[in-house]
Amino acid sequence: MLDAVALEKRGVPTVTFVTEPFETAARAQAAARGYPDLPLIIVPHEFTWEAREQIERKIEVVLPDVVRQLTQQAPVRVESSNS
Repeated sequence: MLDAVALEKRGVPTVTFVTEPFETAARAQAAARGYPDLPLIIVPHEFTWEAREQIERKIEVVLPDVVRQLTQQAPVRVESSNS
C-alpha cells in the first residue's frame, strides 16, 4: 500500500491486488495515508495453488476492472483534521 500511495502522490495511476484476508487491512492502510478510494482488486487468497488455466480465467474476469481503474480519474488525497 505504501508503494501505491507514493506512486499516486506522483500522479502515477495504480491498482493494487489484495487477497481477501487482507482487504480490510489494505483499505485501512490506504485511508490512514489519505487515500480511502485507492483502487483495489480483491482476489481469492488461495489462487497460487490453482492451475495456470484457472488463474488466466480469473485474470480475464478482473482485467476490465484493472483497465477501468487505471484510466478513470485518480483518487483524491483526503487531508486529515490533524494535518
